Amino acid sequence: MSKKDVGDAGNLGDGGGGTEQPVVTEGVDVSEEVIWKARAEEAESKVEQLEAQVRELESALGKAEETIAQVERRGEIDRELTAAKVVDLETARLLTEAVIGEMDEPDVGIAVRELCERKPFLFGGVRHGVQRGVSMSPAAQGGEEDGLDVMAHRARSSGDRGELLRYLRARRVV
Repeated sequence: MSKKDVGDAGNLGDGGGGTEQPVVTEGVDVSEEVIWKARAEEAESKVEQLEAQVRELESALGKAEETIAQVERRGEIDRELTAAKVVDLETARLLTEAVIGEMDEPDVGIAVRELCERKPFLFGGVRHGVQRGVSMSPAAQGGEEDGLDVMAHRARSSGDRGELLRYLRARRVV
């Protein structure tokens, strides 16, 4: 008996000794069934990978949308504060964001007005009875501001240094 005969002990009953016949189960080849099963497993793993990738992309999209909303709100806050003639933009922005955080329904315009009432020193010009400038400076008169505007326009349009100096002197007095 050769080694070849020892290994074929499981095939004693088939009577043949030549070629191997594929086992047919319900009309489908076993080898074809294995191929389809492998393809199905491969497709399932691909689906799982794609689902994980979709979850990652949705998470990244959510973060990007949140960042866009923050940037838009910051721009709106900056526009409102600039319109209110803020002196220190960074400080006023932080305080405005804190006020907005306390609101049930965030509204930048209302938050800036509230900040302007609570902390008028952050805003320039004469507001809420607060006048900026030297404590002993003369009282501002409404008619002179119109003259200052005209002088400023004349100095700007002419480019003459003399006009500019006259405007600056007049502005210092007011």
